[in-house]
Amino acid sequence: MDDNQSGLETLGNSTLGQTASAPAEQKMLSQDEVNKIVAREKSRAAESARREAEERHQREMEALNAQRMQQEQRNAEVPRDVDANAIYQQVQERFNKEMQERQMRDQMTNVANSYLQKVEEAKKSYDDYDEITKDFDPTAFPQLTYLLSGIPEAGHALYDLSKNPLKLAALDRLAEKNPRQAQSELLKLANSISANRQAQADAQTQNVSEPLDRLNSSRVSGSNGKMGIRDLRNQPWLRG
Repeated sequence: MDDNQSGLETLGNSTLGQTASAPAEQKMLSQDEVNKIVAREKSRAAESARREAEERHQREMEALNAQRMQQEQRNAEVPRDVDANAIYQQVQERFNKEMQERQMRDQMTNVANSYLQKVEEAKKSYDDYDEITKDFDPTAFPQLTYLLSGIPEAGHALYDLSKNPLKLAALDRLAEKNPRQAQSELLKLANSISANRQAQADAQTQNVSEPLDRLNSSRVSGSNGKMGIRDLRNQPWLRG
């Protein structure tokens, strides 16, 4: 074996020896090295936990921002002048409207009762009242019926108007166009009817025969109250 070969073997054996002893050296770590490894791993774990916490916080913030934007958008769609006062105003207006409707219903009930009462009173004065007024439908003449209920002699006025369809149509038209003037015309009609009824009542009273006073005998001087021949001759119907 020459020197070169011997040198190679010596170098090879030396290398193999170092290689074989390397694993043994790596398995044996000092406490300081172990502490460093542990600290490094803890640092990595802490860093990972921090990044995860930051990412979770970021997601939560993004969700909150999204909710806030949606709320702002909804608020933008609501009129800004809608507030507690506006809501109260709406409630008050609704209440007033309901009260007005209730008052209107009560008023119409009173109108109907007054109208029917006056019609029933007028029926007593006419034998053919129902027959004459049968075609009059109050619902077809609401304005006129309302005005009739507020005047005296309403039932008698209805009887008169039912006998005069043209007058009825004219007053109904006037009640729609000019209620005040229609009421004035109805009052005139009512006063005329009242005056006529009073005149009829007075005439009936005057036509009742009053008891006649007993006839007094003629007071002739020297006479006993009986006619003699001279008295008969002086009668105009016996003169030629």
